[in-house]
Amino acid sequence: MADPQNDQLSLLDLLEKPPIEALYSPDQIYDSDDVTLFSRLTEDHRFDRKSARTQPKELAKYLSAFGNGPSVDGGVLAVGVENDGTVSGCAHLDQDGLSKIERLGENACPDGRFETKRVLAKNVSGGEDFIVLARIRYVEGKLVELANGEAYERLGDECKKLSDSKKQEIRIDKGERSFEQEPCGLVYPDDFDENAIARFAKLVTDNVSTDLQYSRTDILKAYHLGRERSGAFVCNNACAVLFAQDPVTVFPGLLVHFLRYEGTEALSGKQYNVVKDRMVSGTIVEVIKEAANLIDSSVREFTEFRDGKFFTVPEYPRDAWYEMLVNACVHRSFNIRNAPVFVRMFDDRIEVESPGGFMPQITPETIVGTHRPRNPFVMRSLREFGEVRCISEGTRRMVAEMTAANLPPPEFKQKRTDNLSVVCTLRNNVRDRSNSLDSDAYKSLGRAVAFSLTPEERKIVNYLMEHGKINVSGALRILTTTRWHTARDMLVEMEKRGLLDYVTSGKPRDAHSHYRLVSRND
Repeated sequence: MADPQNDQLSLLDLLEKPPIEALYSPDQIYDSDDVTLFSRLTEDHRFDRKSARTQPKELAKYLSAFGNGPSVDGGVLAVGVENDGTVSGCAHLDQDGLSKIERLGENACPDGRFETKRVLAKNVSGGEDFIVLARIRYVEGKLVELANGEAYERLGDECKKLSDSKKQEIRIDKGERSFEQEPCGLVYPDDFDENAIARFAKLVTDNVSTDLQYSRTDILKAYHLGRERSGAFVCNNACAVLFAQDPVTVFPGLLVHFLRYEGTEALSGKQYNVVKDRMVSGTIVEVIKEAANLIDSSVREFTEFRDGKFFTVPEYPRDAWYEMLVNACVHRSFNIRNAPVFVRMFDDRIEVESPGGFMPQITPETIVGTHRPRNPFVMRSLREFGEVRCISEGTRRMVAEMTAANLPPPEFKQKRTDNLSVVCTLRNNVRDRSNSLDSDAYKSLGRAVAFSLTPEERKIVNYLMEHGKINVSGALRILTTTRWHTARDMLVEMEKRGLLDYVTSGKPRDAHSHYRLVSRND
C-alpha cells in the first residue's frame, strides 16, 4: 500500500519544480515538432500563440516586440493555436491568406527578422492540419519599429507599446543612437568650467608624456567631447556632464540623493525614519567625489576581537562601495534626464539605484565581469581623473573585495517603474556582529572595558552608537533572548557597571524612558 505521506511529498516536489519546458530556449521550442508542446507552453517572454484569424498588422507587433527585447533571445510565435491551447490550424486558409500569415505582416514591420515553418498537426476536429511556427529574432543595433512609427517590447506575456522616451532609450542601448555625441545646447567656452577643462587637458598631456602642444579643444575633440561646426566648437552631452558650469540645466537628474535610514526598511508617515537626507549636484566628477565623502562619513568601523586581539575593519570595503557608486553614476541613462542616482543606507545594507535598465545581453547573472558601457566617452574621460580610480576594474573588484571581507557578494536587480532602473546592494554582517564593537565605542570605553563585554553586550553598545538610545523592546529585537525580563536585566546590569545611563522623567511607566551610553566627557 502506498504511503500517503510520501505521495504528498512527491506532489509538493512536482509543484515546486518547474516543468522542463519552462526552461526551453526559443530555439528549442522552434526545433520541436511536438504540437502538444505549443498547446501546453505558458505564454511568456519567449513564446506566444495566435489564431490563424489574426490580422497581419497584429502579427507585425510580435516582430517589433521580440526584436526589441529586453530578452536578446527573441521568441517563437505559434499561429493556428488558440489562446486556450486548442489547435485550430491553418489548412483552411487560401493561398493568399496563408502567405500573409507566413510573412507575419513584414510589410508593416520591415526591420523584423524571422523565419517560419509548417508543423503537421491534428486540429480540434481530428482532421489533418498544420500550424505555422515563426522564430522571431532579436535585432542588434536597431530599434524595430512598425511602418507607422509604433514600437513594442516583450514583457512577460504582453507586447507592450513603447513611449517615445523608451524608444530613444532602446536606440541608445542598442548603439543606434549616441546620446553622448548629440549637441548639448550650451555655448563653449562661456557655459563651461575652464579650470576643470584645463585640469583635464593637463592630466591627458601628462599621461601621454609628449612635448607637443595641444589646445584644449584639440584634446576635447580627441576624447569625442565636441566638434568644430561653422568655425565654432560645439560641445556634446558628454562634455556637459563632465565640464558644464551648471550641468543640471541640461540634465536635471545629474544628482546623487543620499538617504540614511534608521533600521532595515524605509518607513513613511509618523514612522518616517530618514536620519540624513542630502542632495549632491555638480559635474559628474564633483558628484562622485562629494557622494563618496557622504558615504565615507556614514560607513562605520568596527573593532573585531579575534585570537585575544582587537582588529579594526570597516562596515563595508571602501573599494566595493566606491565602485558601486561610480558604476551607478557613469553607466546610468542620461536620456532619463530628471531621475537622480539614489544612495540608500540602512543598518544592514547599502543600496544604489541607477536610472536605466540593464544593457542588452546583460542580466543579474552575467553582469559580473561583463563590460558594456552605456556612456563610453564619459567613462573614457573619467579615467583621467584620480577620483575615479576603480572604474576599469568593475564588478569583479566589488565581488573580490566583499569576499575578502567575508561579506555576501553584491546583488544586482532591475527595478521596473515608469522608467527602468538597476539597484545594486551591498550587505554587511550586522546580524553576526556579536564579536565586534564600534570603533568609536572601543576608543571611548577603553581596551579593558571593551574586553570585558559579552557578545550580547557588544550588540547593545553597537546599537547605541548607531541610534543613540535603546529601551527593552529595542534590545529584544537585537538580542538572542526572547524574554523581556532577561533583556531588561542585561540593561540594568550594564547601568550598574557604569556603561549606561538610565533616562526617565520619573513618572510611573514612562513610555519614553530609555538607556544611553555614558558620556566619558562628563
